This record gives sequence, C-alpha cells and structure tokens, in this order.
Amino acid sequence: MKIIDIRPGESGSTTLARFDLELNEHISLFNLALRQRPGDRSWTVAPNAFHERTAAFGEQFNRAISDMALAALMELPARADRS
Repeated sequence: MKIIDIRPGESGSTTLARFDLELNEHISLFNLALRQRPGDRSWTVAPNAFHERTAAFGEQFNRAISDMALAALMELPARADRS
C-alpha cells in the first residue's frame, strides 16, 4: 500500500490534502480527502458520487492511511502560497 500522489488543500480549509492511494497492484483509490477534525487527529474520507460517499473505511485502516497521507504531505517541499 502506498500514496501515489498527494495535493495540498487550500489554506484555511479543513481538507489538508487530496491524495491517491494504491492498495495493491489491482486496486487504487483516487481523490481521497485528508481532513482535520477540530481537536482530533486527521481523518480520511472518500469522494462523493451522486451526493453519496463512494467508500467507507474502518477506524484502524483509516488511521493507517491518514498517517501515511499526513507523512507524505509533510515531505512535500514548502510552497510560498501555503501558510
């Protein structure tokens, strides 16, 4: 399992980043949102289709992918337009 792409969210947004996740050589998930909960750790949510979530993740799996995404986000070079 690995992060194949990560894109920082807009400054001031609760969405810290959007990212694509390769679960294995057969399954990839795209445009997942890494969100910051007030007073809590980051959390990953799947994108919407037809006003409904396309997937849901159990707590342990969600923590694992959220931690991976947060680490990948922190590894990105600093950008002048990010605060």
